[in-house]
Amino acid sequence: MNDMSEMSGSLRKGRLAPEDLASPHLFRLLLRLGLPAMFGLSINAAHHTINMIFVGMIGEDQIAAIMIVLPVLMLVAAFGEGIGVGVATEVGRALGAGNRSRASTLASVSLAAGVAFGAASAVAIAAFPSVLLFGATSAIEPLAQHYLLVIVVSIPLTMAQIILDFLAIAEGNARFSMWTLVACFALNIILDPIMIFGFGLGLQGAAMATILSQLVALSIYGAYHARRLGTIRLTFGWPFGDLRHLKAVLAVGAPTTLTSLATAGAIAAMLSVAGTYHGEDGIAGVGIALRLLAVGALPVIGISLGAQSILSFAWGRGDISRVLAAARMLSVVTSAVGGVYGLAAIIFSERLAAFFTDEASVLSIAGQAIVATHLPFLLFGLRQTVLILFQAQGRPNAALAVGLAQNGYLLFPLLALLPPFFGFSGLLWAMFLASALTGLLSCFCLARSLGALRQRSDEPLTSIRPYPRFCP
Repeated sequence: MNDMSEMSGSLRKGRLAPEDLASPHLFRLLLRLGLPAMFGLSINAAHHTINMIFVGMIGEDQIAAIMIVLPVLMLVAAFGEGIGVGVATEVGRALGAGNRSRASTLASVSLAAGVAFGAASAVAIAAFPSVLLFGATSAIEPLAQHYLLVIVVSIPLTMAQIILDFLAIAEGNARFSMWTLVACFALNIILDPIMIFGFGLGLQGAAMATILSQLVALSIYGAYHARRLGTIRLTFGWPFGDLRHLKAVLAVGAPTTLTSLATAGAIAAMLSVAGTYHGEDGIAGVGIALRLLAVGALPVIGISLGAQSILSFAWGRGDISRVLAAARMLSVVTSAVGGVYGLAAIIFSERLAAFFTDEASVLSIAGQAIVATHLPFLLFGLRQTVLILFQAQGRPNAALAVGLAQNGYLLFPLLALLPPFFGFSGLLWAMFLASALTGLLSCFCLARSLGALRQRSDEPLTSIRPYPRFCP
């Protein structure tokens, strides 16, 4: 009986064990890591979209209220994503170099720092909620403020979940991350109508459903690490001096954090401009387009996250040929996924918008915004590939230059120049041009980076240092 129990436990652990990041079957490994991460983040996007559909059943003002709160939550999540990307990259390199102890220390310190930052942010937001609701009209602000004061409880939980997701993917266990996300978001989708309509809580019910589902996800991760099913060992008794490891994590993750911060600011700015010309209908219409854009972006990002562990591990080993092969493979897969979604969204733009609202004015605005944002999305896969490659190589400045283009130094000048002369059409052109120019920049940088890797692929395995320049 004891032997059978041990065998059963071993089988369960085997199914949940991380993948071999040194596997010679590169394409198979990319699929086994990328597809679960893609599916997990797709479920995330689908969950938020379905949540928005439920909220849309209450009214267009409620959709606008959620979109006004979204940049605030993104500001905080940006730091979680930065820590997650940084620790995933550093853990991947440490595992590639055979230093499991360093990988575990990096993971433990980063998780603690992320949760502490999330708790501090929640307190600050709860103290000054109205200051952060940029672009809210008088009709929307009370709704947005009430929603924000409930959802703020989820911020430290979100930070912990983001970092734990990245750690699972970094050690090659994208499957576990996927199933945890599936369980979390399936529960959230079930709880949404119960809390919103069954208990009559409206927007506050949507926030409470999110919090409850996050608690379940964190419980699953707690059991995973308590039973030591993965490679990384999380500990809470590390010495205070180990905080020095955060420096490397934050340096690698800084471009992601700054890019996410710029994205949050860009969304707030675009919604504000839309509200200037079309009021609540403009905010709701552009908000629908941006939500659909996230639905398509997250699968591409998910595939990239799965590949990031492969690239970081190979770079830590000094295997240039494997880095080159993985980067080429990733560019093809992400371009295919992004291209198919972008074309589908353009063709069915009005039908997709109709899932959120039946208001004719909102549908018209959303249809135009969907075309403007999804046409350049055909190049989004190349942008994501070059970002992941730069992060794996330890090139934060290069990653920052590409990451900040679309929603940073390209978009904001266009927003300042075009809408004053062309009105709402100027906003649409600004969104389109910023995305298209970022795609072209990504093509240029990726071509040069792959060329440099080709030149170095015949060299023997050595200790690799980051590139000193932007595009080699």
